[in-house]
Amino acid sequence: MSENWAVIFDVDGTMVNNTAFHRQAWFDLCARYDIPLTHEAYHDKVHARSNDKIVPNLFGASVDTAFIRRIEIEKESLYRETFRPQMCETPGLTALLTALVEDGIPCAAASNSPVENVDFVLDGLGIRHFFPVIFCRDDVAAGKPNPELFLKTASGLNLPPDRCLVFEDSASGFAAARTAQMPYVAITCGADKTELSLAYDAVLQCADFAALTVQILSALMNGRVLN
Repeated sequence: MSENWAVIFDVDGTMVNNTAFHRQAWFDLCARYDIPLTHEAYHDKVHARSNDKIVPNLFGASVDTAFIRRIEIEKESLYRETFRPQMCETPGLTALLTALVEDGIPCAAASNSPVENVDFVLDGLGIRHFFPVIFCRDDVAAGKPNPELFLKTASGLNLPPDRCLVFEDSASGFAAARTAQMPYVAITCGADKTELSLAYDAVLQCADFAALTVQILSALMNGRVLN
């Protein structure tokens, strides 16, 4: 079966439930630099933002690009060191990817994370071969919630945005999909529970990928009633 639609997967929090590890890495890094970071400040300054936004939020708006990159490298190294022994896929991910590819549905990855983290997950899970199109924060001028990342990915898939189904877990991802006019599924197992109310127009909310099939996704993309 071949259908004229594709699937775009976010990486962090969607393919893997790693949100707590990213959070802890920011707390550990701020402790190194004597920067107070409360849970409220984390949500306001860090959560679901790309590093080029986070570092000035924490260290001050006057920091330059070289400093941002140095802090990014330090934080992401902390994250990968702690998450590597714990890495496992969100349940059902590989099975769904296999079914999609077997049915001729193209898959892409689009992440707000730097390329090193995207490579870390795709290679760590052994799933890179499922994704002929991969874009990350390094490939665009503005990360999510700006829609540029998703729009560039749709262009790479040679499909209009409304024929690309997005899997996302964060408010910035929901907003980016909405602005790009892409239908999206909210994956909730790694999501910040307070943000799920912002997935009000998701075509579906699922804990993980385990119960999803190509037939279910095809119905969502083609306006058929789910039984």
